[in-house]
Amino acid sequence: MATLQQRLARGDPGAFAELYDACAGRVGHYLMVYLGSRADAEDALQETFWRLARNKRKLARVDNLTAYVFTVARNEAARLAKRKTRRQREPLPLTGEELFCEASNDLDAELRETAETVAVALAQLTAELREVVELKTYGELTFQQISAVTGLPQGTVASRYRTAVMQMQRWFARQPR
Repeated sequence: MATLQQRLARGDPGAFAELYDACAGRVGHYLMVYLGSRADAEDALQETFWRLARNKRKLARVDNLTAYVFTVARNEAARLAKRKTRRQREPLPLTGEELFCEASNDLDAELRETAETVAVALAQLTAELREVVELKTYGELTFQQISAVTGLPQGTVASRYRTAVMQMQRWFARQPR
């Protein structure tokens, strides 16, 4: 039986549906956090899968398909962000509800408040640190996959993640209870 990557390279529509089902939710959430807009994330997600389909022959040679999909998505998000910054100002930070999908469906006010607090804590991080946290948390990627997506050494990725977590812990410790 052919692997998913081989089926993708042949242009099998079922294979693209499988890939979309496996990755679109995580990639879409990562894109929403990265771009700060649900509409922009949807545009970038659509463009990501269009590019994957257009360059389907490359997919047979990819070592880590999930990391490759996130790499393409990250590049699409960067392109979109660059185009938008030429036209407008910085996007507003996302709310906790947007960052944590579960919070929007849960009536628990404490959960919503926690999500908002985490959103503020994430906003305190540098873009480099925040991206690693976003890929790890929202993309559910391993350090190895994040390394492949960002082009950073795996040790640097792990170090940035630890630094981000420590900075967030210190920020939380300073907050009134």
